[in-house]
Amino acid sequence: MIRRPILGIGIAICLLALLWPSLPSAEAAAVGVSVSPSRFRLRRPPGEVADGLISIENNGTRAIRVTTEVGDMVTLRNKEGLSIREEAPAGTTPHSCARWIQVLEGEGVVIPPRESGSVKFVLSPPPEIASGGYGAYLFLIATPEETRGKKESDTPQARLMTVPRLGVSVIYEVAGAIQRSGNLTNLDFTPPTASDPMKVRYVFQNTGNAEVVLAGTFHILDAENVLIGKGSLQAVKTFPKEQGTAETIWTQRLPPGRYTVLLTFELGPDPQEAIVRELSFEVTR
Repeated sequence: MIRRPILGIGIAICLLALLWPSLPSAEAAAVGVSVSPSRFRLRRPPGEVADGLISIENNGTRAIRVTTEVGDMVTLRNKEGLSIREEAPAGTTPHSCARWIQVLEGEGVVIPPRESGSVKFVLSPPPEIASGGYGAYLFLIATPEETRGKKESDTPQARLMTVPRLGVSVIYEVAGAIQRSGNLTNLDFTPPTASDPMKVRYVFQNTGNAEVVLAGTFHILDAENVLIGKGSLQAVKTFPKEQGTAETIWTQRLPPGRYTVLLTFELGPDPQEAIVRELSFEVTR
């Protein structure tokens, strides 16, 4: 499996050593690209085609040529045991829709500096897809166009070029045939102390047929049921049969006493089901 981290909205920087005439360092470094939107959730009746339009802004000082490629989404674990969303080769996961995507407009387009362009794609599911949710990445690769000076055109030199690779998430769901379900298979709660923060670590098993974005909130009550603190739980994303692990840390301090924490996990992104846990703990000096 090829593993490439998906950073932020999916920008991965590839450094390629190329034979290219030297350019002033300020110009060579001025490569800035952004895309919008960075995520599509396309919901259609069984067998219906979906499409999307991605806007690309060239914020740099050099023209860029846009090319595309697709990849699968997969949930893996980092060295801390927490879930991260990464890519895999197209068509290698059971929930993949990567090979259903076709770029109609924008492949190979050249966008001048400080201007914008677009990429239009269509997603055509096979006729046998009657339920469930599927996912893929559509990557936009922005290669700076070559610019040669008159005196340098015949003098190739080795140089380092920055090539932005922006990943756009594409989720396809069959309308009326989505089941978001799952279970917390493990819940570890570490109450706060005088020196350590509160930690909540949870493992979610997706038992449905579509992506689940597990998110939620926590509320801390004192012995008189007065709200003392609250916050959001770190979200974790999984596809069917995947298991995801996340951890939430709350750094505020509590005075000595007895408390109750209410944990509410919602199975999103359009929550129709929630998992609630109530835990009691005591803070000592």
